[in-house]
Amino acid sequence: MASKCDRCSEPPIHFLRYSGQHLCSDHFLDLVGRRVKKEMRAQHTIEKGRRIGIAVSGGKDSLVVLRMVNEIVRPFRDVDIVALTIDEGIAGYRPSSLDITGGITKELGVEWHLSDYRNLFGKDLDDMVKESDMGPCSICGILRRNALNRAAKEADCGVLVTGHNLDDMAQTVLMNVMQADVQRLARLGPHMDPIPGLIPRSMPLRTTPETETYLCALLLGIPIHGEECPYAETAKRGHYRDLLLKAEEETPGTRHSLLKFRDHISPLIPRGRSHVSSCTRCGEAVVEKGEKPICRGCLLLDELGIGKEE
Repeated sequence: MASKCDRCSEPPIHFLRYSGQHLCSDHFLDLVGRRVKKEMRAQHTIEKGRRIGIAVSGGKDSLVVLRMVNEIVRPFRDVDIVALTIDEGIAGYRPSSLDITGGITKELGVEWHLSDYRNLFGKDLDDMVKESDMGPCSICGILRRNALNRAAKEADCGVLVTGHNLDDMAQTVLMNVMQADVQRLARLGPHMDPIPGLIPRSMPLRTTPETETYLCALLLGIPIHGEECPYAETAKRGHYRDLLLKAEEETPGTRHSLLKFRDHISPLIPRGRSHVSSCTRCGEAVVEKGEKPICRGCLLLDELGIGKEE
């Protein structure tokens, strides 16, 4: 590593291989902060009179985005922030992150809404997993999206900010390309055009690598929830993560290129928006034809034996 920062005489704390920059702590935080502001402007996150919901799990990414967005929005007196947390019901994992989230939201003076699977769907995730042959990440992914959208609606939010970082985004793009899932690639956030029934997603950290969000958390003094979800090892995403890490090591900038590919191709993909309607059971958005369309969440609950049969 170089002996001094590329922008001042202070010693560097991080080397950005994809751009060749050596940065000290102040200039590193400044760089990430400017990225977040740029993404928020491009994604129209801040609008007069709008309530901004921030999905906060208690992990490093969500806490960093909460802290940074709160600082950026603070001068806007007509814009409120509300932190939205979903307790899936994972013993030995979620409780400690809730303690961290509660402490940070109190410190920042941010309104905090907490929802849980048991009240929303009738059972904790742990119970669903025990009683089903489905993969836990498949169950949780569908229900978590449903729960966050509901929470954002109930909190009267005009936009939902998530902590997805560059690694998350690049992995998702690669997964969709390798599975030839063009429509899912098109629906990937951030959402620039409204989708009926879905609170638009904003992703200010989408161009920031995961290692850099971790470093931000350390430099900002944010408590880090170090526990890994006990179901993480079953996720297919791990395979794509390993592929990307190897590619990034050999060709720095691979993650950025995948994200740019998605951004360039997305406007060219027909969305099929004319078929978006409301689920006849829960009211959530569903891309399906028919007189009584049912969303994936309700179909999943049926399969788990806790749905409301008609």
